[in-house]
Amino acid sequence: MTNKRERLLATTMIAGFALAGLAAPAMAQSQTAEEQTTQVGEIVVTGSRIARQDYQSTSPIVTVDTQDFQATGSVTIDSLLNDMPQFVPSISSTSNNPSNGGQANLNLRGLGTARTLVLMNGRRVVPSNASGVVDVNILPTALIKNIEVISGGASAAYGSDALAGVANFILNDSFEGVQVDVQYGETDRSDGTTESYSLTVGGNFADDRGNMVLSLSRSTRAQIYNGARDWSSISGASGTTPLGSTTFDANNLPTQAFVNGYFGTPTVCPTGTNPTAPCIGNSSQFGFNNDGSLFSYVLTRNFKSPGGITYDGFAQPGVGTYAFNTGALNSLQLPLDRWSAYAGGRYTINDNAEVYSNLLFTQYEAQQELAATPAANNVPGTGFRVPSTNPFIGATLRSFLNSRPNPNSSFLLNKRFTEVGGRIGNDRYNVYQLTTGIRGEVPQSRWTYDVYAQYGRVDNTTTQMGNVSRSAVQRLLDAPDGGASLCAGGFNPFGESNLSPSCVAYISRTGQNTTVSEQTVVEGSLQGQLFTLPAGEVRGAFGVQYRQDNYAFRPDASLAQSNPVVARPDGGSNGGSEIAGFNPSQALSGSTNSKEVFAEVLVPVLADLPFIQQLDLTLGYRYSDYNTIGGVSAYKADVEWQIVDGLRFRGGANRAVRAPSIGELFAPTNTSFPSVGTPSATGLSGDPCDIRSSYRNGANAAKVRDLCLAQGISSASIDSYQFGNNQVSGITGGNVNLEEETADTWSAGLVYQSRFQHPLLSGFSASIDYYNIEITNVIGTVGAAAQLQGCYNAQGQNPTYDPNNGYCQLFARDPLTGNVTQARELNQNLATLKTSGVDAQFDWRVQLADAGLPDWGALSANVVVGWLSDWQRQDTAGGPFINRTGTIDSVFGNTFPEWKMLSSLNWSMGAFGAGVRWRRVGEMTQFGTTTVLEPLHYFDLNGSWAVNDTVVLRAGVNNLTDEDPRTYSPGVQANTDPSTYDVLGRRYYVGLTARF
Repeated sequence: MTNKRERLLATTMIAGFALAGLAAPAMAQSQTAEEQTTQVGEIVVTGSRIARQDYQSTSPIVTVDTQDFQATGSVTIDSLLNDMPQFVPSISSTSNNPSNGGQANLNLRGLGTARTLVLMNGRRVVPSNASGVVDVNILPTALIKNIEVISGGASAAYGSDALAGVANFILNDSFEGVQVDVQYGETDRSDGTTESYSLTVGGNFADDRGNMVLSLSRSTRAQIYNGARDWSSISGASGTTPLGSTTFDANNLPTQAFVNGYFGTPTVCPTGTNPTAPCIGNSSQFGFNNDGSLFSYVLTRNFKSPGGITYDGFAQPGVGTYAFNTGALNSLQLPLDRWSAYAGGRYTINDNAEVYSNLLFTQYEAQQELAATPAANNVPGTGFRVPSTNPFIGATLRSFLNSRPNPNSSFLLNKRFTEVGGRIGNDRYNVYQLTTGIRGEVPQSRWTYDVYAQYGRVDNTTTQMGNVSRSAVQRLLDAPDGGASLCAGGFNPFGESNLSPSCVAYISRTGQNTTVSEQTVVEGSLQGQLFTLPAGEVRGAFGVQYRQDNYAFRPDASLAQSNPVVARPDGGSNGGSEIAGFNPSQALSGSTNSKEVFAEVLVPVLADLPFIQQLDLTLGYRYSDYNTIGGVSAYKADVEWQIVDGLRFRGGANRAVRAPSIGELFAPTNTSFPSVGTPSATGLSGDPCDIRSSYRNGANAAKVRDLCLAQGISSASIDSYQFGNNQVSGITGGNVNLEEETADTWSAGLVYQSRFQHPLLSGFSASIDYYNIEITNVIGTVGAAAQLQGCYNAQGQNPTYDPNNGYCQLFARDPLTGNVTQARELNQNLATLKTSGVDAQFDWRVQLADAGLPDWGALSANVVVGWLSDWQRQDTAGGPFINRTGTIDSVFGNTFPEWKMLSSLNWSMGAFGAGVRWRRVGEMTQFGTTTVLEPLHYFDLNGSWAVNDTVVLRAGVNNLTDEDPRTYSPGVQANTDPSTYDVLGRRYYVGLTARF
């Protein structure tokens, strides 16, 4: 039977050997193998089902504990893990747009959050979304004893999802005593306040035959806006402003002569990358000033610049393209308010049976905030049509309309509704997970058994505020009196509207979506000795498992509703989603289940030979029968070779599988607005047909131009076409015909623990491991940006510039504007994803007095380095591999520095301790450009003081030198990648732990 105290001790032992972990206690590093064996009972290392005494992992493993987490000063555990070389930061506390409802997800090796399996005490955790991904926010932070992370496939041990590896959160569920912990922190700018409080009580009863523990905790995190930091205060440029604008229909344009006469510019329509005058075409956008005049959004001279109101933006009128500054109004740090409770108990009935149960409950709220709702024709389906009879049309605009071939037709309207306020999405989660089981020894044998059942449920309610009803706005525009009979003052869309409170109420909508995720697991397993060979005991583990996942998403009726498509005489339409603001969504429900059997055998092959002190082979196999894809197999073969004292080889090969998730299978077709970035003269972002892009100005500019014409951009505007937004309209959805992903992974490494007797050397240990992971039949989507890059041959995907190329067929263009529309980001089995690299760790500890130095305590040092050799993605079978090593782009989770490091130096003496952490993010090149982001170094200080046997104080400063993040355009969010780089600046925290 596993002894929890012994497991804690063993966990600290493995840290000395572990790959890419943080510093381990000196006693764990200095003990001999014999001492370790005599002090620990049989325990199960993450990645295996077999209990052993030596607690040695055959896979690359990292272990971190409570002290490591406290040194970050954070209230969410993902902050620590994202600093480590094994992880590529994904959606986190600073992920506002895009966001995941405040969830924190883990992304091992950059292979995707869905391919990282999260466990709690070696068992699955209920997922929080349709992709089957676990939100680590729901875990009881106060009870986390340590976290074991293994890299590489682990499906043979745990089943589906463990392609990149496993993060196993081990809780201290045998706690004795009373513990109170409080912590407070804030940034150097006096914002972003964090607070955490926890109370844990526990103890044994019935002559130590039983134990119960109860832990209650609360943590909060305050909101920070992008506008609070200089580097992010101007970001998110948008052509959709509160002033309103129009792009005239390509088949009903004002004459160029009229436009030139109004603006007083040359009569020749300019071409090239730097137009010097407004040009009429299906990309020319004209805005409405408050005084009734019009201005051109494409400016290199002051063409009737916006009047009556000032908005910060990337460019000011008269300098370049005028844009509304949305970024300052977005969240830089998402607010969080979390309550958590955990209750666990166990009771030994007799020598052969112990019953146990635990209940996890977490409730938390998180909030996302975006700039006010935009509706624009350059994101097709969200703009409006204004009839030519609208009473607010002034004389100047009327003259523009009258110069068209059909002066009485309607025209497009783009508008941002600042009067309604920001778009706020408030997510409230209620999470329950109950586990109960019985375990013990099989009578008259050396075998143990464990049978348990587990049920988990996540209820998520999302309340969306700041939405605008498209039908209500359209009714105001169509009304003969401008909507005055519908709300006070009506709706004047030309210039800043200043809607009355009654009109704001008339067009505003609050929506509420609900999501329910459920997971049921029933498992039984046996493990123990099979027989004995000359080299040792052959041990085995065998088991069966049933698992079912249910998911249901119920959107607000208004969010699932669509407007009917009403044709206009000019060919335009009034179609699109009913709600402007957040993306419209359709209902989703589905269920998957699997029946699984697994087996694992540890075979001692050789022992007590020259250079082979012990050679063990571990074989594992799992067969899973899914109701969606049928039967799949996973297997592994691991080798552990103790070469000589202190030197050990570890390695192995795994076949891992991942069944498609409910969302990937059953998601309905929904509207989306993916970002493609802004055009760049040197990069690959933006619409390739934009005259400012590198595609239109490179060696193949003529071929790109011809392809743009073939796709529907008119000949009248091809040489002046500009796309005034970084988002396009798209659709997402599932695919019931998906097959499983398959990963082949292998690793090989050496672990060294010093056998030198000198105190300066005896506390040294090191490990180095090579890993290689290749996933085929990858489930995913070809994003809109990748579709454009592929169609226009950015990396050799379409060398003949054929409009029938597969990438080109994934999107269409609006016949009136030429803008990209209907980018189909639908799930499919793509080709291959592969990565490889080397992780190394060095640990050292010394008692200064033992080394003949002054008795000033102890020093310990830890260095963890990750080298990424290769990270490549292939979208289609036979297509080119795109190497992303050393690059960063505009999508969360796509950050691949070649080098990443986390190190620490700690000092302790009696009741005092101090430490410094060094976090290094390596150099990266912005993908598709020559822009280089230099390495960035962060330094953190922390200290502690044990006031007495009961109270310990701690304090720290993170980002000591107040480094700003590296900025680039287009960044993931707010000019940077807020998960990869530290966006909060210098911050402080103080904490207290009291144990009775």
